[in-house]
Amino acid sequence: MRALTLNDIVDELERCEDDDLLPTQITIFPPENANADVTDEDSGDEEFVALQNLPGSQLRAPAEVTFHMSSDEEDDVPLSSLSKRRRTMDLTLEDSDAVPSCTSDVSTNSTFVKPTVPRNQTYRWKNRHIPNHFNQWNNEQGPKNLQSPLYYFDCLFNNNVIELLVRYTNLYAGQRNKVGKVTVSEMKCFLGVLMYSGYVVVPRRFMYWETSTDADFRIVHNAMSRDRFTFIMSNLHCCDNTVLGDSPDKFAKLRPLFDELNKIFTEMAPLEENYSMDEAMVPYYGRHSCKQFIRGKPIRWGYKLWVGATRLGYVIWFDPYQGKFSTIAEGYKQFGLGGSVILEFADVLEGRDPTLPFHLFFDNYFSSIPLLHELSNRGLRATGTIRENRTSKCPLESNKDFKKTDRGSFVFKSSSPTNILVCKWNDNSVVTVASNTETVEPLQKVKRFSQELKRFVHIDQPSVIRKYNENMGGVDRSDQNIGLYRTSIRGKKWYFSLFCHTLDMAVHNAWQLYKRDGGEHDHLTFRRLLAKGLLESYKKSDKRGPCPTGRSHLESSRYDGVDHLVQYSAPQLRCKVCIVKSFFICQKCKIHLHPKNCFLEYHTKTQ
Repeated sequence: MRALTLNDIVDELERCEDDDLLPTQITIFPPENANADVTDEDSGDEEFVALQNLPGSQLRAPAEVTFHMSSDEEDDVPLSSLSKRRRTMDLTLEDSDAVPSCTSDVSTNSTFVKPTVPRNQTYRWKNRHIPNHFNQWNNEQGPKNLQSPLYYFDCLFNNNVIELLVRYTNLYAGQRNKVGKVTVSEMKCFLGVLMYSGYVVVPRRFMYWETSTDADFRIVHNAMSRDRFTFIMSNLHCCDNTVLGDSPDKFAKLRPLFDELNKIFTEMAPLEENYSMDEAMVPYYGRHSCKQFIRGKPIRWGYKLWVGATRLGYVIWFDPYQGKFSTIAEGYKQFGLGGSVILEFADVLEGRDPTLPFHLFFDNYFSSIPLLHELSNRGLRATGTIRENRTSKCPLESNKDFKKTDRGSFVFKSSSPTNILVCKWNDNSVVTVASNTETVEPLQKVKRFSQELKRFVHIDQPSVIRKYNENMGGVDRSDQNIGLYRTSIRGKKWYFSLFCHTLDMAVHNAWQLYKRDGGEHDHLTFRRLLAKGLLESYKKSDKRGPCPTGRSHLESSRYDGVDHLVQYSAPQLRCKVCIVKSFFICQKCKIHLHPKNCFLEYHTKTQ
């Protein structure tokens, strides 16, 4: 249970309609920055202080309320919270606490936070700005330690994921009476070939194993044979088919992989303030009950995913859309399908740290005033475009009438008990944005081309619009990066395109982490280094004796720290480092080295 702030008390008093419940005294404690070097000053007349002139630091400070009780009780009882009023209004202090309680939905077996917004909630709208009643975000980042590209990919597609694929692939092959146990090294080579197909595209899959002069891909057929790749691809599985039964989940075959990757992506994600939620499309042209067609999208046919990402595009959470088979947690049904997706993503963010005021951005498919109200009660900030019929009777002009005003005009109103702002702005078309934390000020000028004047003009843009434009494109950025080098090998199984998309997401997220730590490689170079590292580090053993090793092999595999062992070999040849003859070689690199100093020097990367 937390103490109420002055802002909470003011909101309660504005909702109060019974004069008998009004307090006799309000005691305001010093603001949160009272002992800081720079403090906030209130505006207005110093002799007549009003609540609307108080700074944000004072509104966030704790306060006490004194009620006048009946004669048989004490005359003045100071309370640190409005528990008496909250009981009268069927509200409790725990309902407004920043750390919500979790309950389990039996129908979906998922953990969700019990909503605090009642159904058919009504809102009163006023011409005023909303106060900033959220905690300040402290941008604290840890030290940066740049590693190799293969290190970042191994953190995301880690041993748990690889072992899951190997275990169920071998299980499915055994159920089909297919001989040939898949190993971890072979699975990593299989992933390397899929990555390689993202930037080296051929019309037919088997061309990667041809030896003709116009299609010579030695790195592929030296790492894995064509028949072995086909065997793994035809038996690739993420679960046991015998335990699925009549599961209502249309993606049950991939659900273990999705859950594991969502967990890893969340744990490895950088801790940032702003996140965006949007839909993404995975191309698929076969038959499936969940395949979608969206007109006007770059990818019109395929699976639709709900994706939550950071501002720069790191995918922190994703979930496939199942159409009419989608299940919504019982407590989230009042917010609709779009609102339930936002709240599920909010549960993921609160699982990282329930005390941080994360800021969510989403479009008008998800937005509604009750959703913003619910996020405010959780201590989360939210901003999104909103449809005209979802503004909970906010008395603003209709889009048809507001379109007739001058370009750059805007109007806004805010709800009095919940501090939700709704702003309309006339640009090329009318844009309506709702937020529980942003305001229209400060205004800024943006440049637009005027067809009437045949020149560029500067018009006003509210601050809430600018904030939305700056932080909403995270999912689109991830789609753009993934689409540039998407895995080109296609299979006949309906789930293979989704599996390849999860691999591409892992590569993209690994690149985002690499760039965050100061890496200089672009996305293409990063993917090439990953593919070469996997194909060279986990390639099939050479059964016909040693063969000449090119520079491209040493470039990516000599520093990976995998299976570099000292082995005796005769006759002696010159050491690669000191050029003195040696009887010892690196078992993996097939390079003669002295085991004392030259071996370590050769396999250690110099900065």
